[in-house]
This record gives sequence, C-alpha cells and structure tokens, in this order.
Amino acid sequence: MPKKIASTILGILLVYGSVAFAIKAGIGVLPVDAAITSIAMLIGMKVGTFSMLFHGSFFLGQIAIEKKNFRKTELLQILYITLGGSVLNFFLYTVLKNVTFSFYPLRLIVCVLAFVVSAFGCTMVLETHLMRTPMEGCIQLLAERMGTTMGKLRQKIDIVLVLVSVAITLIFGVEWTLREGTIIAALIFGPMMDFWKKTVFSGKSSA
Repeated sequence: MPKKIASTILGILLVYGSVAFAIKAGIGVLPVDAAITSIAMLIGMKVGTFSMLFHGSFFLGQIAIEKKNFRKTELLQILYITLGGSVLNFFLYTVLKNVTFSFYPLRLIVCVLAFVVSAFGCTMVLETHLMRTPMEGCIQLLAERMGTTMGKLRQKIDIVLVLVSVAITLIFGVEWTLREGTIIAALIFGPMMDFWKKTVFSGKSSA
C-alpha cells in the first residue's frame, strides 16, 4: 500500500506539473484543461484552484451515484484533487511565473513533452488500482447507468467542454486555450498511455 500511495503521489505531480508547462507553452491543451483554464481566467481564479472545484464536482457525483456502495478507499481522490490543484498553482504561478516560451519550435517541443509526461503520470496513477480519478470515475459510473460506453460519453463531454471554451473566448475575449496543441494532444495522449502501460507498467499493477 505505501508503494502504491507513493506512486499515486508521483503520478499526480507529473500530471499537474506537465499541465502547467502545456499551459505556459500557449499553443493549446486538452479539452478539459482548456475549459478549466478558460473559466478560471474568466472568473479571475487561479487555474489550480478552479481545477479543484471542477474535479471535486465529479468526486461528489460519484458519491451521489454510488451512495452506500462508495468505497472508503475512493476518499483518496481528495488527495488527487487537492494535491493536483496545488501542484498546478505552484508550477504555474511560482516556478514558471516569469518563464516565457516565445520561440515557436520550443513552444511546440515543450507542449509535446508535457503531453507525453502527463500521459505517463496518468498511467502511473491508474495502474496502481488504488482509486479512480475523479472525472473518469464519475463518467464510468454514469455510462454504466446510461447503458453506454465510457468512451462515447467522454467524447460527448469533451465536445461540450470544447464548446464552452470557444464560447468563453469569443464572448468574453479571454486567451485561446484550444489551438494546434489540442489536436496534438488528441493524437498522442491516448496512444502514449497505451505505450507507457505496455513498456513500463506491464505486470506491475499488482505490485
């Protein structure tokens, strides 16, 4: 158990630290991160802080769906939410506060590396089988009750998140968070998770 908790914490650090770098690169992030960043900019809240509220809502959704069947070990998701948001704020507003990536090829490299590292961290968290992640866990539970697949429901939610980000940018003039990097993420994030699972975490999930 201690090893799994340590792996989970390291995975969270990698996921949210890399999200901060992707945001700083400024050429687009994943739909969920784009929506979180756009809304945070709109309401004047730190991105990591709003991320806690966003993912916390999915955590509460799991409790509402499962009620008495909600496993106590899933309370560890609170660690994922609070630590993740804090790490994102720390990197974005302290470590990278005065860092700018003005050279486009460098921005592209930083963005791609951020997605690769984030996929590694996400796979690390999931492969411990210690807990669900807030958003994916809630979507999975909803999908089971709606008679659909998690993939299909996640796709629909991503579309809504994209529309929200676009609407906020067009109506309120906040900075674009959906750009070419979003397309890159869509192309490499899933395959990179499969790659890390097969090459690094194969046979280690029960350790």
